[in-house]
Amino acid sequence: MIFARGALVLMVTAGSIALAASGSEGAQTVASAPQDPKAQAQFEFMMARRMESTGDTAGALASLERARKLDPQAAEIPAEIAGYYYRQNRPADAITAAEQALKIDKDNVEAHSVLANVFSAWADGGAPPPAGRTQASTRDAAIEHLTAIQNTPLMATNPNLQMTLGRLQLRAGKADLAVPILEKVAAQAPWSPQPLLLLYEAQISQGNLDGAEQSLVQAAEIEPRYLAQLGQFYERQGKWADSAAAYEEAIASSRQPSRDLQIRYAAALINMDGGAVKARPILNDLLKTSPNDTRVLYMLSTAERSAGDEKAAEAAARRIMSIDPTNVAGLRALVAVLFERFDYKQIVDVVSPLLKDPSRAKGREFEGAAVLVQLGIAQQQLANWDGSIAAFTAAKSLTPEDQEVDAYLVQAHLTARRFDRAEAIARDALARDPDQPRMVRLRAQALLKAGKGAEAAKLLEDGVAKNPESREFVVGLADLYADQKRTDDALRLLERARKTFGDDQTLTMRVATVYEGGGRLAEAEKELRRLMADDPLNADAMNSLSYMLAEHNERLPEAVDLAQRALKVEPGNPAYLDTLGWALFKQGKVEEAADPLGKAAAILAGNSVIQDHHGDVLAKRGRTAEAIAAWQRALAGDGETIDRAAIQKKIAAAKAKSK
Repeated sequence: MIFARGALVLMVTAGSIALAASGSEGAQTVASAPQDPKAQAQFEFMMARRMESTGDTAGALASLERARKLDPQAAEIPAEIAGYYYRQNRPADAITAAEQALKIDKDNVEAHSVLANVFSAWADGGAPPPAGRTQASTRDAAIEHLTAIQNTPLMATNPNLQMTLGRLQLRAGKADLAVPILEKVAAQAPWSPQPLLLLYEAQISQGNLDGAEQSLVQAAEIEPRYLAQLGQFYERQGKWADSAAAYEEAIASSRQPSRDLQIRYAAALINMDGGAVKARPILNDLLKTSPNDTRVLYMLSTAERSAGDEKAAEAAARRIMSIDPTNVAGLRALVAVLFERFDYKQIVDVVSPLLKDPSRAKGREFEGAAVLVQLGIAQQQLANWDGSIAAFTAAKSLTPEDQEVDAYLVQAHLTARRFDRAEAIARDALARDPDQPRMVRLRAQALLKAGKGAEAAKLLEDGVAKNPESREFVVGLADLYADQKRTDDALRLLERARKTFGDDQTLTMRVATVYEGGGRLAEAEKELRRLMADDPLNADAMNSLSYMLAEHNERLPEAVDLAQRALKVEPGNPAYLDTLGWALFKQGKVEEAADPLGKAAAILAGNSVIQDHHGDVLAKRGRTAEAIAAWQRALAGDGETIDRAAIQKKIAAAKAKSK
């Protein structure tokens, strides 16, 4: 038996173990042997962990303090104390203990880990940092401690620490350091969307949109609630079909999709080709629960208009106005419908109250300015130049920094033939901000119309020389050359623009116009027919070819057919009505020409060419006084591409004939 030599009594004292033997022959006393302090410290260390796990936090701390006294050179003990304080939410004590551990061993992993956790909590805003520290300084400190242990087994096996380092590097603006860390974490934890979301954020900051999209798609595959965020990502990129698909999937994966999610889905549908029809029932369902939601009504009006239901679009817009007569969004929706109907007179009626009191748009200044710009354009079509300028000036008061409104204001003065004033406004705008190619073009137009062609050309030539990659300057100079009948120079620049910026309808239409202006009708026709071949419903190309044929008395039956086809695509378009009427007039079909030309002239009172055409038809029908009035409107109109002397001659002849 283990006790055969007599009873052994174990006596534990502060520093010795005494063994006493009795009842045996040759009894002897064993002297006390000193205890190994490191071994006892290890015992206390392990006991502390056991006590903390059972909830005896006070006993755990006492045990750790005994261990530290027994082995003051063991860095693991103050590091463990630091961890204890961190778990007890005593950050200041945790920092003190961890720093003591690092003084003993600068590479102690546990101490670095505790400090990183304490500092990152402050950096993330979980609690305000203590006096003398900031979020930025605590973030930098956390990065420093995590970087110190980046290649240790603890970091290698702890994705949370790696993700913390990646997140902190990202917040510090160091996406290049964050991305590889987060990519590694995402590979280690393919079940978690969190590293992918941080990776997405880092890639966005790098401008890596393809990588960001892939990361967010993967996060949404793991957790469908991120599908809505994916939809917003596509929304910001203008990828409306992808955005709608993501929102649709988000709705399908949700038991009760939020109203905001459904509204976003409808908005994406409205913005994608052919999606408006699908958006309408969604919006109507939303209105069942909240019939006075003006935001949804505005979207419904837009969807109805995109789907081609003009009456329904107007009804939704007027419903907004009945709910809130001062609602700028409702006014904008209504004006959009009226514009598509070419109802410029009604636009003036409904927007004039806003012109009188622009303060109604407070808080919605951008929308208010947009509506006033539409009023200005409507006034131009009605030849009310002062009203147009007043509308653009009011829009400017709402958005004083908007360069687009400046451009509209200059254009209004050009249309009103107030060339010096237009040039002065453009010059002032360029003095405030010289980097406005469009404004340079407008100033050049004003100079040209004021008879300063050489100065206008130099202005744009200098612009092209300084900005050879600017489409605005290159095309602007080409337009100026075309106005100056420098056909070859204009074509050279337009071909350069095609090679540099890529061909598109706008450039092709310009090329065709220059060819026609230079008398090269076959080449102009070739350009227009190419557009029609690419898009058989290209109404602009059909109308342009029709007008060119009519103007030059070429293939007049085909000109009529082309104009009629354009009107089938855009019924009621006054420019197309004018073309049809003019082609019929050139065929000698005066009575047939009267209706389309009369409609066009009534809509576009400020268009000099249309008023001139209408005057010719009226004169042929024997309505001399009305013809004279139409020709006078032509002279008072925008003055574009008319022979003023010829019109004055017609007026004089008509007056002489009527005496």
